[in-house]
Amino acid sequence: MMTYISELVQDFTTYYPIFMSLIWIIGSWLSSFHFNHEKFNEPNTNEKVTILMSIFNEENNIVETLSSFTQLTYANCDVVIVDDKSTDNSVNLVKNWLNKHESTPVRLIELSKNLGKAAALNQAIKKINSPYILVTDADAILAHDVIENLLKQMTDETVAAVTGKPVVRNRTTLLAKLQTLEYVGIIDRIKRAQDFLYGGIMTVAGVVVLYRREALMSVAGFDSTAITEDIDITWRLRKKNWRIRYTPHALVYILAPETIHGYIKQRVRWSVGGIEVLLKNLKWTFKGTNKRQKLLLVDVCLSHIWSWTVVITSIQYLVVTIDTQTFSLPGVVIMIYILLFFSMMLQGIVQDHGQSQVGVQELFVIPFYSTFYWITVLITAIISQSNVAFFHKQRGSWSSPDRGR
Repeated sequence: MMTYISELVQDFTTYYPIFMSLIWIIGSWLSSFHFNHEKFNEPNTNEKVTILMSIFNEENNIVETLSSFTQLTYANCDVVIVDDKSTDNSVNLVKNWLNKHESTPVRLIELSKNLGKAAALNQAIKKINSPYILVTDADAILAHDVIENLLKQMTDETVAAVTGKPVVRNRTTLLAKLQTLEYVGIIDRIKRAQDFLYGGIMTVAGVVVLYRREALMSVAGFDSTAITEDIDITWRLRKKNWRIRYTPHALVYILAPETIHGYIKQRVRWSVGGIEVLLKNLKWTFKGTNKRQKLLLVDVCLSHIWSWTVVITSIQYLVVTIDTQTFSLPGVVIMIYILLFFSMMLQGIVQDHGQSQVGVQELFVIPFYSTFYWITVLITAIISQSNVAFFHKQRGSWSSPDRGR
């Protein structure tokens, strides 16, 4: 019996990445085919869109982001900035910029005390009457046509939120280049596949997401206790039978972490937020009748189970290697891994259509790309599960991310 279980664990550890890679490749291709043949109604350009951005100590990025709003081609939009009691020069920089750009429809809301990102967003939403709210971050640069591309998906009245495609814009370090490939080759593959196969995505990208205000109000806004408000609200909207979509044509240019510590910290936070969602939604999802929703949550469960089977099989492998004093690797399996990841990278570049401007420098790090991805997935999964089990106390608060330049 133990031998059978051991073999089962080893098989799952070996073949889970292969199976999921195939799912992502096939789902991404089918999604692209479907999107190209899907007929969209033209969005109503008379609809008001409010860009909402919460800030806390963003003096290094806020002016550049504000200036990017003047390049947007959607006419009927304004901007609301809510400052969550910054302690740096952010507010003065915003006010100085507004004095120089009086014709730009930007409104600043200053909170009297620090509430946390989700609560700050909720305070601002109360003062917004636009039917659509585009939430973005203070270090993000929105593409000039981002609103038009997001609105196309909103012509379906069952859609509560549409998220776009992040593109890494700082690429001076190896880590940043690896993340550039990750967004193009893996994250975009996963989002496309989830959107097509599961009828919606696991989570919106908080850096660029267009919400239907009616939908936000139906769930009482963002949960101020959630560690990742974007993941949390995705599933609370889903619980109310709203659809959550992804479009790779709505671009936002982001700053990626450039230190290992900053990168791991970011991914652990995302992973902890994912576990929160898993624990909160496990019961009602499996009691419901939506099979695609169940599959999406099973996907999350399997990824966390896989992280521990990797640890178990690695220990087994180490013990056997020491005991037999022989070292061997499964060559065929490794070749399959390599071929699949090169296929994903090729597919990502083709479907990207030059949006991410992947250059020769990024292509040189492709050999490190697959190893980097699966190792960081493993590390962040183990750390986040340990944090939730032993240390984590649910809270929603600001933290200072590692943003490259």
